[in-house]
Amino acid sequence: MAKNLPVVPTAKAGSLAEVPAGITWRIQQPVILETCNMCLDCTLFCPDGALVQQNSKIVLKLNLCKGCGICANECKENAIQMIPEYSGVQGVFR
Repeated sequence: MAKNLPVVPTAKAGSLAEVPAGITWRIQQPVILETCNMCLDCTLFCPDGALVQQNSKIVLKLNLCKGCGICANECKENAIQMIPEYSGVQGVFR
């Protein structure tokens, strides 16, 4: 007889489901779009230093990001969008 287990939400590699680094309350994370013109405002306003410039790109370090959304709010060109941390089928706890 099979057990009726809850559905587990899916997550991207590097998200909290893979490696919790002390930030366990993040419910959304930033995504940097291709329209980013490297104004670097997001790196200045990020309170955790989760956004850095590497090889002429803005790179997000998910292990530092707490999902506050300040970077997306301060981006003048709307090149950063906040997406849910977990996607897919919703589990028991959502």
